[in-house]
Amino acid sequence: MSDDRIREGLRAYADQVQRGAAPAPAREVRHRAARRRQRRAAGAAFAAVLLAAIGASTVLGRWRAETPGAPAPASSGAAPSSTPPSRSASPLPSPTVVADVSKLAQISIDLRADVLIDVADDGVDRFLEVGANGVVDFTGTAKGESTMMALYPAPVAGQNLVVIKPRFWNQEAGPGHCVADTAGAALTLAVCVPGDPAQTWRVVPAGDSGQFELAGRYGILQVLDGLITTGDGGRTGLQTLPFS
Repeated sequence: MSDDRIREGLRAYADQVQRGAAPAPAREVRHRAARRRQRRAAGAAFAAVLLAAIGASTVLGRWRAETPGAPAPASSGAAPSSTPPSRSASPLPSPTVVADVSKLAQISIDLRADVLIDVADDGVDRFLEVGANGVVDFTGTAKGESTMMALYPAPVAGQNLVVIKPRFWNQEAGPGHCVADTAGAALTLAVCVPGDPAQTWRVVPAGDSGQFELAGRYGILQVLDGLITTGDGGRTGLQTLPFS
């Protein structure tokens, strides 16, 4: 091949390279820029939709986790259960034990009413009374807050068992106060304790006229000259009188 033909081929190749490397016209530049903006806008819109979907899914999952009783999504193809969820049964309250006092009403012994508990057939008024420091004895001589008593069926199994509640000391909410037997002579006023033997009294009918004896933890009460005694010779017959 001659040198002239080689030089013509190189010159033609150089012209072709120069034409391909020339900058694109302004119209082409604007067209390319517009296409890039469209691609960016489409990408931004897709990203916004994707983020919104992810955020909604996260919020929904958190709501289900934090909301009590929110049902979990059912798995596809799983048949709903026809058996309701099991629930433990509420415990039934235990029946209250109360003494049988039906025979006392038959012999005119007043129950659940304001009464005076009096020494029977001694010719004077000697009422059971709450005195200083909670000492209880037959020192009352008149109707008053300290002598207003009430007999209630004792909260224990048995017959003719009662508790003695001074009305004035049982007006507020709570267990209240009951007359309790002691190993000494006088009785005492104490906070009621269900089933406490010292606060449980057996009413022993003494005839059909409404008279009775009170048997406590330490024996039958005996009253001598207005005071409970542990010796012999005291009166044991008592009666209830309407307070009103």
